Amino acid sequence: MLNHLSRFTNRFKNVFKLLLPVAILLFLYTQTSGFIKEIKPAAALHLLKHLHWIDHIQLAAICFLAVAVMSGYDFLLIKWNQARVPKTAVFKISWIANSFNNAMGFAGLTGAGLRVTLYRKWGLQGPAWLRSLVYQSLSALTGLSILAIMLLAGIWNDHSLLAHHLWLYLAVILIAAYVVIFASLGRLPRLRNLLGLADKEQEEELSLSKPPVLRMIATSFAEWLMAGLSFWLIVHLMHLDIGLREAMSIFVVAAVAGVASFVPSGLGSFDAIVLLAFQHLGLSPDQGLAVLVLYRIFYCFLPWAAGLALATTEWIPGKERWTQTQEQVLKPAIKRWHTVWNWPSQSAVLSDISTWALSALVFISGILLLLSSATPGSWHRMHLLEQFVTPFTMKGSHQLAVLIGLLMLMVSEGIRFRVKRAYFLAMVLLIGGTFALILKGFEYEEAIFLLFVCLLLWLSKDRFNRKEAIFTLRKTIGWAAISLIVMVLYLSLGLSTNELPPGLLHHAKWYERYTLKDEDLLREGIVALTVSWILLTVRRIFVPSLPPAPPPGPQDWEKLQRLLEQHPGNYLTHLLYMGDKSFMWTPDHKAVLAYGRIGKILVALGDPIGDPASIRQLVRQFRDYADRYAATAVFYQVKADQLPVYHEYGYRFFKLGEEAVVELDKFQLSGRRKADLRSACNKYERNGFTFDILKPPFSTKLLAELKEVSDEWLDEDKEKGFSLGSYNEAYLELAPVAVLRDNDGRVAAFASIMPVYDNHKSISIDLMRHRDGLSGVMDVLFVHLLQWAKSEGYEVFNLGMAPLASVGESVYAYRGEQLARWVFLKGSHFYGFQGIRKFKDKFDPAWEPRYLAFPQNGLFLKLIIQVTRLISGKK
Repeated sequence: MLNHLSRFTNRFKNVFKLLLPVAILLFLYTQTSGFIKEIKPAAALHLLKHLHWIDHIQLAAICFLAVAVMSGYDFLLIKWNQARVPKTAVFKISWIANSFNNAMGFAGLTGAGLRVTLYRKWGLQGPAWLRSLVYQSLSALTGLSILAIMLLAGIWNDHSLLAHHLWLYLAVILIAAYVVIFASLGRLPRLRNLLGLADKEQEEELSLSKPPVLRMIATSFAEWLMAGLSFWLIVHLMHLDIGLREAMSIFVVAAVAGVASFVPSGLGSFDAIVLLAFQHLGLSPDQGLAVLVLYRIFYCFLPWAAGLALATTEWIPGKERWTQTQEQVLKPAIKRWHTVWNWPSQSAVLSDISTWALSALVFISGILLLLSSATPGSWHRMHLLEQFVTPFTMKGSHQLAVLIGLLMLMVSEGIRFRVKRAYFLAMVLLIGGTFALILKGFEYEEAIFLLFVCLLLWLSKDRFNRKEAIFTLRKTIGWAAISLIVMVLYLSLGLSTNELPPGLLHHAKWYERYTLKDEDLLREGIVALTVSWILLTVRRIFVPSLPPAPPPGPQDWEKLQRLLEQHPGNYLTHLLYMGDKSFMWTPDHKAVLAYGRIGKILVALGDPIGDPASIRQLVRQFRDYADRYAATAVFYQVKADQLPVYHEYGYRFFKLGEEAVVELDKFQLSGRRKADLRSACNKYERNGFTFDILKPPFSTKLLAELKEVSDEWLDEDKEKGFSLGSYNEAYLELAPVAVLRDNDGRVAAFASIMPVYDNHKSISIDLMRHRDGLSGVMDVLFVHLLQWAKSEGYEVFNLGMAPLASVGESVYAYRGEQLARWVFLKGSHFYGFQGIRKFKDKFDPAWEPRYLAFPQNGLFLKLIIQVTRLISGKK
């Protein structure tokens, strides 16, 4: 009952988290819908283009300074944790975390999550570090709280906006109270524990000094004050009749609404309140839109783009190659840039983040090209450009810019997956886009941005080592749909801004000469969409195939034999001798893994064996090999103690079940629990059944008997394989076989034994078969096997897997594991999950979990189905 209640509560919370922001945004829309409908995009665009380049420099300077001020958080965190991190590294990490947080929001979780990752390479991790990050995240709103208090005190002039909207008044009051609550955390132990902060005893254990509460509040105040001043400067440069006090009041109320809406970066809610305030002051909606666009560009987008550029530097290529490139290729100015920003940095901790950042920059470049193409260019620049190029060249470059922008969106995914061909294509598109921007309207600002992204890509070229990325039919259709949506938005923006703003009739001559007609925009959009879809189709058709997995050869068997003489095997090692799996060796031949292939999925059987250092290298080698050919590399039935190795290379985990391992020195038949086993043994002993261990080579007669029992047990079902032994005479000849004969001397049941290759410590069960109509015969066979292994001096006997045992029992388990739990309980009609667990539990084993390790970008359900097919022998 409690489990059901807990699940219902969790679902309700998730629904509430989704519906609350939507409800707030809908409410804000009802408050401003009339004002929004009056917006004329063409007029707003004209206001934006009216700004001088000196105004752009002033805006960029103050907004970048506003982000730089936030580095105070990081310097406080470093000092509080008594860590030693270079100031340049602190400032760089601060910029990345804070610019991402401004762009994405999520109540400070984005910045905190990035700090956890970025500072890890400097040794900052553990409970004390996480606790300080929680304090920092909680302090981030205190500055806005102080500004809200100043608003309530009348320092900022809201012109009775709050009096006309009591719901805004209430929100401002609640935020104003926040700084008092934060400052009182030290005296509120229950609230501290509720927020995940330590109590005083834990503080001493974590050896942290008292939190720098006042300095955190001061830093937060500086952050929000600078953000407000950035907003005021935009209003001032737009020559609007709004003073500093009024601009700050609008900013504070809008920021409060953004925080209260729980929408990332206050997107929509912040903007709606700004428009509501402009309506209240009697200003035009076009002016409100222009102010919001400038604020989002200069305060959010440009610092985030710089943060993305810095995030791309969180990766190190090969040291020797980098030194050579630095000496022979890079110019001294670029060298100094590396020195200032400490790039390349200490270790390859953030290759995923840096590659994602490059991908985002390429994607943004595509969006920038489309935005530039959708909005009218500067008529003065076009008039100047016409002296050097023909109108036909200008229009052709415009068409090229639209096509390149659309293609760049698609190529960004290949950049994220480090595909070499995507790197070369992105370089070509960025350079082509730069020329298109210059030739279509001398848009040098956007061209400089594209060249900067191109430079970052070139500096990162060593990381693009994959031949291909996974490109399924589903993904092809997905990108086709995305391109269609983007093109619809492009045309909507282009058609809405492709008109002459009111009051500017004296520009009609230039408008007619340089602005594209609606039909021209439509034709360009259709051409770009058609070409991109054709290229998507070609891309899908020519996806490279994965090379065939070669069977092991004589040299592989010799190397495996030598390896097992030096390093222990595991419970699955003997299955390598089935010959149905390919081998992958490290270059030094000190570690090996066996894998099977089904489609574009490579499945390694168990953990690699060999030298521990080489095993870590082999995990990376296997994943790199799969990545190179757009395949997916998974590890099947890995042990829990090896999970950190896989986690390091981006793997997630699914619990497959548990393996029954009997400690032989504790095994005995006495006691009430073993009554059924004793009864079965006595029954078969009275009926004249005998047990024997037979060692190879086996006679032809014996193999024929074993084949007869195996066929009867299979009952025309297909043999499984890969992780299970199958009836193969050559394979059976490699290890002893336990047989149970009836009173006529016929084989009634048998089980092949698997050596574990760990110096006679462990042994495992493999193929198990018996004749029909012999109830309890396997109980008897297993008892004799355990007693024999104990007499031979073995310490451990592995009874094999109980699939899905103890999977998804917790209410906090992943949905996939909860579904697996349902299959375990309800799927006995298809497979005896509970029966296998119950049978093996008779022997009092210790249950060891086994996992499937799969890449984070792998489609889990598809992987499970394909691995099941591989085991079932379906190719």
